[in-house]
Amino acid sequence: MKHFLIFLNIFLLVACSELTRTRDELTQNAQVFEEDAFNTLKLAKSFNPRESNIYQRSVAQIVFPKAVKGSLIFGGNYAEGYLIENEQIVEEIRMVGGNIGPNIGGQSYSQITYIMDSETLFEIKTGQKFSLQGTASYAKSGQSLTDIFGQISDGQSLTTIIFNQTGYLAGISFEGTYISVKK
Repeated sequence: MKHFLIFLNIFLLVACSELTRTRDELTQNAQVFEEDAFNTLKLAKSFNPRESNIYQRSVAQIVFPKAVKGSLIFGGNYAEGYLIENEQIVEEIRMVGGNIGPNIGGQSYSQITYIMDSETLFEIKTGQKFSLQGTASYAKSGQSLTDIFGQISDGQSLTTIIFNQTGYLAGISFEGTYISVKK
């Protein structure tokens, strides 16, 4: 029990120090460039033949080369990326989210959201897109993995893959993610 309390105190100290970072510091660490987006898309297509098929069927892609997520019961995620249509960058995009559930840890990852229809693409270009989903995060063979196990919103209009994960986040959560054009 003593070791657990020491671990918990150290974890909370580190978590609190992260909370004191300014918004500018967090934004600077999350900054990505157009080249990062194209390299991430290329990596995803070579990573798994299924992703190449989804890419071909999609009308556009939102690419987040570097997203960050942390949680201790309550948590959040943040990323900046690009909306790519016809292999051209159309808009800069921001993703902000929150989660609740028995989750602990933090990780960074790459995420691509494939937009599967023109109506959803229009919604994202002209406003914002909010989606709700559940995720299960766990460690397997020394690697952190995240599975999206359900989505409540437009069903098949968005397909999201998460890969390139570092750090550890374990648990299960209910998440809300807000995707908007960066102003």
